[in-house]
Amino acid sequence: MVERSVLIQEIDSLPTCYYDEVIDFIGYIKEKKIKKASSLEKAADMAAKEYQSGKDLTAFCVLDCEDFYETR
Repeated sequence: MVERSVLIQEIDSLPTCYYDEVIDFIGYIKEKKIKKASSLEKAADMAAKEYQSGKDLTAFCVLDCEDFYETR
């Protein structure tokens, strides 16, 4: 993992004409991270709903003493 100070030094070493591209790229990375988190959350919600309603999936939950039906 690159340290923050190294990233800052690299950005500072760029000609100022590239700053807009760096800012655009950072925005792109942030947007991608948000979309991924949202996608994972939706997938988890769908899996939880399927788990709660699927008899084959819940047949053994009484054996493990875990409460998988906890709501957020």
